[in-house]
Amino acid sequence: MIRILISIALIASLSACINPHRVRVDQGVLIDQSSLESLQTGLTQDQVRRIFGPPSNQSSFSNNRWEYLFRSSDPSFQADKVKLLVIEFDSQGYVTRWTTPNATKS
Repeated sequence: MIRILISIALIASLSACINPHRVRVDQGVLIDQSSLESLQTGLTQDQVRRIFGPPSNQSSFSNNRWEYLFRSSDPSFQADKVKLLVIEFDSQGYVTRWTTPNATKS
């Protein structure tokens, strides 16, 4: 009887290893089309921060280039959304241009 219970417990624990549940991990700022459309040249750094939040990566050499990154462990999730946005500012802190993997605005 004990052998049967041990066998059942062993089979149940091994079956959990065959198809583990994976949790999708999303990181960064998900940039949708409406947020991207509100971006325009001449905006200040504060206005950009209100639209997108703080940048994911800010160049340590220059305060004039901000990067917004979005990563997901599920490649099919939000495939139509921007995964990388790079915004460049002039010396006074105004947007001069921005780029995404699919398009360039200047």
